[in-house]
Amino acid sequence: MLKSISDIPVLFIAFARPQFAHKVFDMIKEAKPKKLYFYCDKARNGNSEELENNNIIKDYIKEISWDCDLKTWFRDENIGVDPSVENAIDWLFKNEDIGIVLEEDCVPSLAFFDFCRQLLPKYNDDKRVWFISGNNFIEDYNPNGYDYIISSVSYQWGWATWRDRWQKMNRGIFNLSEMISYRLNRQFYADQKLAIYTDRQLKRWQDNGGRWDPKPWDYRFQLTMRCNGGLAIIPKQNLVSNIGVYGSHAKKENNLVHNKKIFDENIYEIKRHPPFIVGDFSYANMFYKKILKPRTSILRRTINKASQIFNK
Repeated sequence: MLKSISDIPVLFIAFARPQFAHKVFDMIKEAKPKKLYFYCDKARNGNSEELENNNIIKDYIKEISWDCDLKTWFRDENIGVDPSVENAIDWLFKNEDIGIVLEEDCVPSLAFFDFCRQLLPKYNDDKRVWFISGNNFIEDYNPNGYDYIISSVSYQWGWATWRDRWQKMNRGIFNLSEMISYRLNRQFYADQKLAIYTDRQLKRWQDNGGRWDPKPWDYRFQLTMRCNGGLAIIPKQNLVSNIGVYGSHAKKENNLVHNKKIFDENIYEIKRHPPFIVGDFSYANMFYKKILKPRTSILRRTINKASQIFNK
C-alpha cells in the first residue's frame, strides 16, 4: 500500500533543455518523492550550449529541500536520446519494483502522482496491465463513466510501471512476417479498416528477412506489450502535458498531442473502476483515427499508396 504520493520512486530524465526541465522539476518538488533518480546524458562533443544547459539542470539538486534519497547518474559520454532513456529506465528498475518515469518535457499535475499511487498497488499482480499513462488526448470519450479507461494503445509522456513489465521488453528483433500473417493488429481494432491500415504499416517496416529492430524505446516497449496482449491504463482526464516541441523527435507543435491542458488538482478521486480488464475497442479506434492516423501527412500517404501500386 502506498500511503502517500511521496512513496513512489521517481525517475527524472533530462538533457540540455532547462526551459522545459525546470517546469517538470518544480512538480517533482511539490510531490516530494522519498526516492529520486536523477539522470542526464552528457552534452555532445563540441556543443558548449548543451554543456552549459546540462550544468544548469544538474544544479537542480540544490533545490531539494525535503528528506530525499537522491541518486544521480550524470553520464561521462553522450549516447543519444533513445539509448539514454532506455538505460535510465533500466537503472531505475535495477533498484526499484515500481516507479514513475518523467522526461524533461513532460509536466505532470499532482493528480498524476495520486493516480499512480492508487493504481500501482491495485494492478501490481495483474500482469495484463503493463503501464499507467498520464495522457488522455480524447477526454470527451467516457461512455460508461468509469474513472479510467483500459486500452491497448496509449502514449508514455509521463507514466508509471512495474519492474517485471519493463523487463519483459523485447531487446532484440521482431518477426514482422509472423505478426502480419497472424493478423495481430486485427485482435486490437474492431474496425477492420483500421486493422488493415496498421498491417500496411508493418509491411512498410519489413526488410527482406521480415524482421525488424525498432530504435525508439517506447515503440519497442508498446510493440512488445501488444505481442503479449498487454494493456495500459488511461486517466479519464489528461494529467501530463508534453511541452517539448522542437526536441529531438518533435520539430513543430502538433495540437492533437502537444501542450494539452492538464487536470490541475492535487488528488485524483477514483470511485468507479472498470469491471473488466479488457481493452476498450471504441477508445482504441478513436485513438487511431483522431491521434495516430492524422499524424501521417497527406504527402506521405500519397507516396505510400503510389509505392504499393508500383510494387503490385
